[in-house]
Amino acid sequence: MTDDRRSLSPLTYEAYDALTAVFDQDETFTREQAYTSLSEQDIDQVTADDLLQMLLDRGYLYEVEGELRITGE
Repeated sequence: MTDDRRSLSPLTYEAYDALTAVFDQDETFTREQAYTSLSEQDIDQVTADDLLQMLLDRGYLYEVEGELRITGE
């Protein structure tokens, strides 16, 4: 079985690092808050949405009832 975490793009890792710099693992946040955080890294909303989906798909984030959380590393 391959480790999906290794196959992330550098921009996806950058997005994850930006989010973990702002939000703690025990903290929930909305997509809008994530967009704001990522926009400070010069990532537009369309790209941010793709990056968030990649992080969700690969298990870096999870979403419950519209709230995002960072998973443990």
